Formats: sequence, C-alpha cells, structure tokens
Amino acid sequence: MTRLVRAEFAKLGTTRFIYGLAAGMAVFAVLAVVAVGTAAGTQGNPSLSADSLPMFVAGPVALVSGAALLLGILGVAGEFRHQTISQTFLVTPDRGRVVAAKLVAYPLAGIALALTTLAVTAAVGAGWLAAKGITPSLLDARLGRVVGVALLGAGLCGLVGVGVGALVRNQVAALVGTLVWVLVVEGLLMGLVNAPSLGRWLPSAAAAAAITSPGGAHLSRLAGTLVFAGYGLALALAGTRLMVRRDIT
Repeated sequence: MTRLVRAEFAKLGTTRFIYGLAAGMAVFAVLAVVAVGTAAGTQGNPSLSADSLPMFVAGPVALVSGAALLLGILGVAGEFRHQTISQTFLVTPDRGRVVAAKLVAYPLAGIALALTTLAVTAAVGAGWLAAKGITPSLLDARLGRVVGVALLGAGLCGLVGVGVGALVRNQVAALVGTLVWVLVVEGLLMGLVNAPSLGRWLPSAAAAAAITSPGGAHLSRLAGTLVFAGYGLALALAGTRLMVRRDIT
C-alpha cells in the first residue's frame, strides 16, 4: 500500500494542475488578507489588533476545502479522462487497492495544499499587521483552532472528492454534479421534506458542521466530521464496486 500511495504522489507531482492550483490559492490568500485588512474597523467590523491574525487566516478556509474536494475528484476522474487508468490497473490489477491508495494520498495532498495556503495567509497577514505598527500574537489558541479546522476540512473534502470521482468517473459530470448537488439538490430536498433536523445530515450540512459552523442548526463538529467522512467512504466503496464490475473504457 505504501508503494501505491507513493505512486499517487508521484503522478500528482508530474501534473501542472497541482502547481497551478497552489499558485491560485496563494493569490487568493493575498487577496483575502487585503480584503479583511481593508474592511477592518469599518461598517461594524472589528479593528486590527495583535489578536487579528486568526481573522486573516480564517479567510481562505472554505475555499481551501473546496480546492481539496476538486483535487480528490480529479485524482480519480482525471485518470479516466486522460486514459491513464488503464496503465494504473495494469500495474496494480487490484482496483480496490488503487482506490484505497487514492483515499490516503489525496486527503494528504489536500492537507498539504491547506498548509501552504495558510502559511502564505499568515505571512501576508502578519506583514499587514506589522505595516500598521501591530505585533501579531502567534501563540493565540484561536489561531491553532483555525489551522486545525482548515486541515480537517481539507482532509475530509479530499476523501469525499475521491469517493465522488470513483463513483462518477466522468470528470465533467463529477464536477458539475457536485455543484448541482450543493447549490440545488439539497435545497430542493429540504423544501420537499420540510424537516430541518433531517437536513443536518445531508452532505453539505455535515461539511459545514465539520468545517465552518458547528452546533446550532448544524451537527456538532465531531458528528459532522464522522458523517461527512462516512459519505466519502460510502461513495468510494460504491465506486470501487462499480470499477470492479464495469469495463474501464
């Protein structure tokens, strides 16, 4: 299994997409810091202080999770699009092991992407504060929580992305289907069922509980994490079964 995970990292490292995605996230991190810093102290927003670094770092958390989801989807569906999946299965005929390796590699890749983005955000945010004559506090417990939640979200979204890619296989259908589900289908389901307590268990609500807004109308962070991870594993299991039974062409 270790060899297969290393092979997934090697394949990921040879694609231009991962470097473009990392560069795009770094640019967004800079823009997020500028937006937060410019808005501070206006329209009811808190003014900048030594404790403002977590506020800067929290800016790209949701987008980082989305990028990790995209990375996981493309890690499977992209192989079908570019027809590299045939070579992958020739080297490793056990398709279940291939998907299992991706379930390890892409959450870790998502976490690495999150770390890189947060590091850029923290550096630029600290520089912004320093330019304002403020020495940022690096020992703030809130900063540790923000980073921990961001890494958790990136790992979970990478896991779910692999599950979606394994089940759908078609890259465009997987990406569009995910957007339609998040933006349209869950809302329709909530309207038809009219049961807010049931809506908390849907994928997007579970993701929100795990990453951005636990408690209240959502599940607790622990429950949201377990439910969202369960969705990813269930999708991956279903996708693996289909891969074993269907032709890969």
